[in-house]
Amino acid sequence: MQFPRFVPLALLMLVLSLIGTVLVNQFVRNWALSDLKESGENQLLNIISQTRTELADYKYLPFLISQSNDVAELLRNPSPDKIARVSRYLEQTNLVAGSTALFILDAQGRAQAFSHWREQQDFYAVSHRQQPYFLQALEGQQGFQLVLPAAESDGAVYLSAPVYMKSQLLGVATVRLDLTLLQAGLDQTSHYLFSKAGQLLIASKPFQTAKQFQDVVLKQRTDQLYDGSEIRLVTLHNGTRAVLQSVTLDDLGWQVSVLNDLREVGRIQRNATLFSLAFCIVISLLVFLLRERQLKHISRRETQQALERSEARQRDIINNAHVGMITLDNQGCILFINPMAMQQFGVSMARIKGTSIADLIEPDVYQGVMKRVLDRLGSRGFAPVTAMETVGKRSDGNTFPMLFSIKQIERDASVNYLVTVIDITPRKRLERALQQANDQLEDQVQQRTLALREAQDELVQAEKMAALGRMSSAVVHELNQPLTALRTYIAICRQLIEQQQTEQLDSSLEQINDLINRMAVLTRQLKTFAYQKPRHLSPVDPLLALDQVVDLFRGRLQQQQIELYYPRPDAELQVSGDSARLEQIFVNLISNGCDALADVAAPRLEIQIQQTTETVTIEIRDNGKGIDQQSQAQLFEPFFTTKPIGEGLGLGLPIVRSIVQDLGGAIRVNSRPGHTCFSVTLPLIRQPEE
Repeated sequence: MQFPRFVPLALLMLVLSLIGTVLVNQFVRNWALSDLKESGENQLLNIISQTRTELADYKYLPFLISQSNDVAELLRNPSPDKIARVSRYLEQTNLVAGSTALFILDAQGRAQAFSHWREQQDFYAVSHRQQPYFLQALEGQQGFQLVLPAAESDGAVYLSAPVYMKSQLLGVATVRLDLTLLQAGLDQTSHYLFSKAGQLLIASKPFQTAKQFQDVVLKQRTDQLYDGSEIRLVTLHNGTRAVLQSVTLDDLGWQVSVLNDLREVGRIQRNATLFSLAFCIVISLLVFLLRERQLKHISRRETQQALERSEARQRDIINNAHVGMITLDNQGCILFINPMAMQQFGVSMARIKGTSIADLIEPDVYQGVMKRVLDRLGSRGFAPVTAMETVGKRSDGNTFPMLFSIKQIERDASVNYLVTVIDITPRKRLERALQQANDQLEDQVQQRTLALREAQDELVQAEKMAALGRMSSAVVHELNQPLTALRTYIAICRQLIEQQQTEQLDSSLEQINDLINRMAVLTRQLKTFAYQKPRHLSPVDPLLALDQVVDLFRGRLQQQQIELYYPRPDAELQVSGDSARLEQIFVNLISNGCDALADVAAPRLEIQIQQTTETVTIEIRDNGKGIDQQSQAQLFEPFFTTKPIGEGLGLGLPIVRSIVQDLGGAIRVNSRPGHTCFSVTLPLIRQPEE
């Protein structure tokens, strides 16, 4: 019995459809479980964050109560009035904080004050001496204790802190938080469980009646996803199947779990299965239709392909007629050569047919790569060559550059090889001309570079002369004013001596001394600029030098009403330098910042420290009008200043840069309207490993 020809294809499509449906179902299930797992991880992270936030909101209460003077006086010398006053204070604090209860214990664990003193007078009879939170506080720690839920009471968390007076432990301040308070701040849309040692502490609404973890989760099994991760599938007490994800809080010992229903995964699987089956049916119908059409045209296509191959060979010969073409047998002998190749090599068909292709190649070139290529003709090791540059030899002995290509072709049931030759003599001629042009261009570039270098040297010399002019102008102006004033005060002193007015004479001599000090400062800046390298460097903390400079400028900052933002890091840093030069860096930069804030409506000066393993960076920012781009380019040049003549020599920033470079660091400036930042980066001294 002969089956129709479409039956095997139908069976194959059926098998492939079933396999595809199963694979799609498994993939969709894995994807849905992965998505559900990621959602559960986010829920778990949110619930843990919310729980820690709730606990953090109450951790300050014991310490706050322990700092009360009334609490300390009660524990030191208890009396009914003090008990009533402290109890009212605890009652008000408990109401404001939202905690469950607040109470004060003496050193023996007896309650002295209680926030619910109006309703629960019997609380004072209970001893807390053996409670862990009381013992932790006696040791000077912040106490924490979890009391598990029991039949007679709900679970609670106790927080405690010691109460000191002049280093003497007087008692313990304690806060009680019912677990229901922590649950109020959690996400109510999630299904979660808080447990410890198998006992439930907090649970979302569907599980609040359960007492033990095993009362909620009846069965568990672990499934592995495609990415190698594992996921726990559980059966709940109500028969629902869910994904369970848990994490244990190491510091509290609590296990936090979230549960996500698997019904949505099942719905996605069913939809994917139906879609996959429908898709397979459509594909099967299309395959049958295409198969039938293919069988009808297969014989005609084979005939057409045979004709197309024959026509393609002819078109190849015609299309490549503008290049030299040579046909070889598997021994490398010439079978056919077209007219273009005859013209290139200066040969005829009768003369060249049957000879070796090696006769058309320069012998010195043939001994290299070309010989290895042609020796592999007729073997499995043959590899086609495309556009290999070599040298051809004409019949008269002359040579010419050419591009040589060879590939295998099938002809008359035998293996032949087609060689294509392109004469590249014109291209080589152009390459030589281009090389000559490049050489000429390089000569011109070198001459131009030499001229530019000479012009640059002239500009540098001119800039030196300009700097010298600025220096002499500034120095003359800075020293001329004190000298003029000295002449005036000396004349006054002579007149006062003649008149014997000693009191006014002392004042004039003091002015003369101030002028001399001013001239000494100017000369000291010039000396610092000229002799800038420190002789001896030692480990020094840059933050200590910065602190001293900031304290030095406190008065000026208050006088100019400048807001200072200086978050000092609590770290010990060491750089190689000396305190005097570090202070000189910070004095110059902070002084410039204060000068830039002279006319600002809301002046603000920021000092920030950034540290890496290798360096420390001190940034000094101000919100002044900024520095224009042209001035920034000359900012560190000696004797350049944007201040009016008479207010500076322009040596502050050059001195700062010289000091920073001597210490192996770098200084940068970033300025725009309303923002200027100077950054000083210094290398840290590595501490020896222990």
